[in-house]
Amino acid sequence: MSLRKAKSRQPETIRTVQKDLTYTNELTEDLSDILRMSGPRNWIKYNNVCKLIAEIVYHGFATCNNLQTLGEEYTGILQIDCNYINAPSKILRLSAIILEFGGETLYTKVLNNLERNIDSNEDILPEAKEKLKILIHYMRNSVSYVKALHKTLFYLNSNKYQISKRITGINYVLIRHWMQPDHSLYGYRILGWITLLQLVITFVVGSFEAWKESQRKSTGRNSSSQKLERLLGTQKSRDAPQCILCLEPRINTSLTPCGHIFCWHCILEWLDERDECPLCRENINKSNVIQLRNFV
Repeated sequence: MSLRKAKSRQPETIRTVQKDLTYTNELTEDLSDILRMSGPRNWIKYNNVCKLIAEIVYHGFATCNNLQTLGEEYTGILQIDCNYINAPSKILRLSAIILEFGGETLYTKVLNNLERNIDSNEDILPEAKEKLKILIHYMRNSVSYVKALHKTLFYLNSNKYQISKRITGINYVLIRHWMQPDHSLYGYRILGWITLLQLVITFVVGSFEAWKESQRKSTGRNSSSQKLERLLGTQKSRDAPQCILCLEPRINTSLTPCGHIFCWHCILEWLDERDECPLCRENINKSNVIQLRNFV
């Protein structure tokens, strides 16, 4: 008989995880009490590590000695490889333990170090830095979506409650599968579809909020740029020399043969009335006026 038909279902897997969690919580409390004896300073500093140590010691001891965990023994299930043929190797089981209880922390630290290196690297352009930091931000926020998607797949049709089991391909099979209670799993599937719907709604709302935030920042940057340009333009206008005809800052500065400077349109309008320089009264024609480029 193929062991695929004996794979555990959601109820057995959940009871296994809950039973193991009970023992690891007790072990965590014992380690915390021992640490408290070393003084309040050490307890405050290292108490958060007790949970990680308890999880690794509990599951690592069972793995190194080729034993079931107490939760697996309680529900009567065994770990097996992705092909449902042999028990998973110790290295594979230890890798699953490390991924399960330290993978997310390691992932976050890698992203944080990468972000710091990007900030301190002067060879990266500011525009590229901003895009890379946005990518890291999305990668950091994607953890919750990955967890929700994994939970959805578990409720729909899977016996992999932990993400580490899905990554390493480790499955659970029932030892006495013929004694498996004939419970309906429709409730789990309904829960899976509800979880999927919640994930989709959360993703859509989050994406819309991120789009609004990017639009707001873009509008703010454009508004700031326009204000700066207007301020600089006003300052330049104030500092620019005035045209003797319109008494305003010169626009399209133009030069007459006699050496006097006016606005282009001002001097042309003047010459429409009389063919002489407004200042020295020297005779000039429109064709003799030269528009100066890059001249204030």
